[in-house]
Amino acid sequence: MKKCLLVILLLSLNMLVSAQITIEGLAGNNYAHYLSYTDKDIDSTAKWNYFNLNRFTVNYNNNALNTVSIEGQLTYQLKPWIGLAMGGGFYGGFFIPTLGLSLAYSNEREDFFVQLYPTIGFFEKQIGPSVLGFIGYVPKLSTNWGLSSQIIFSVDPSEVSQIVRFGLDYKYIIQFGLGLDMFQRFNTSTLNTNTGLFLRFNL
Repeated sequence: MKKCLLVILLLSLNMLVSAQITIEGLAGNNYAHYLSYTDKDIDSTAKWNYFNLNRFTVNYNNNALNTVSIEGQLTYQLKPWIGLAMGGGFYGGFFIPTLGLSLAYSNEREDFFVQLYPTIGFFEKQIGPSVLGFIGYVPKLSTNWGLSSQIIFSVDPSEVSQIVRFGLDYKYIIQFGLGLDMFQRFNTSTLNTNTGLFLRFNL
């Protein structure tokens, strides 16, 4: 019951916060990958910020390999580049609350950005560090068109994953191109990959 309430809380915050929402789909060679994320200042002073990332995969051959993760962070900015973060993530059958930092950088043209969430998670009386990060570069080629490159990565004591996208951008509304997903558990040398075409909308 507690897990359900926490998941409902994260989803409800995402729906209540008026913000630009990014929705993306990747048609990969092994599975389909759906993502959505929101990053929004929720007060006039930009001290409070809400971030949410949802990821779903659908395996073409084995439904048992489908995955879901819902992550949310509420941050209080101490400086434009650093803040305190509190939140957590739902990963299929369990919820992990987290506390940590929010670190951000953007260049003057605002076409290159880095967003990091180094946190400490609490699960079954254990404590473990993790990092969730975004790196993006969207340089303009013309008035309407530009390049779009992005990496979303996460690292914790048991696994590492990377979501790599490279393609074209149209008016910061639509991006499309090539995508690569990589996932590896630290107790094995096997690197799982998924490649294909992606389409992204900024609503």
